[in-house]
Amino acid sequence: MDLLSRLTEDMKAAMKSGQKDRLGVIRMLISEVKIIDMQPSKPTAEQAVESYAKKLRKSLEEYEKLGKTAEVDKLKFEIGVADEYLPKKASAEETERLVDAFLAANAFTEKQAGQATGAFMKAHAGQVDPALVNPLVRKKLAGK
Repeated sequence: MDLLSRLTEDMKAAMKSGQKDRLGVIRMLISEVKIIDMQPSKPTAEQAVESYAKKLRKSLEEYEKLGKTAEVDKLKFEIGVADEYLPKKASAEETERLVDAFLAANAFTEKQAGQATGAFMKAHAGQVDPALVNPLVRKKLAGK
């Protein structure tokens, strides 16, 4: 089942069960997925949902800085709903194992950390969190 179909089915279920907050988030995700055709880069449905979740995370950071707890709680709920539709990312331990295996198979120097990170992300796109990868690669290359 493609992502749009899954979102539509979940929207119907949320409407029937009266989950208004969840319904609102799902409707936003459907909107993001439907406007893909109008974007010049033509992202996938998963990338559209990931982009929306990223916007929510940035808003969450800002509201946390301002100390607005009601908005923070609402955004955490929305992020949780959006994350349900994203492929699962590897944990920090799994990411570290993948980085170790990648660096063992490839010869990069400490000065090539950026190139190593880029090559790793191309090989494992969507499977790992980029925020974890960059510092991990730099630390591993520095320790060689």
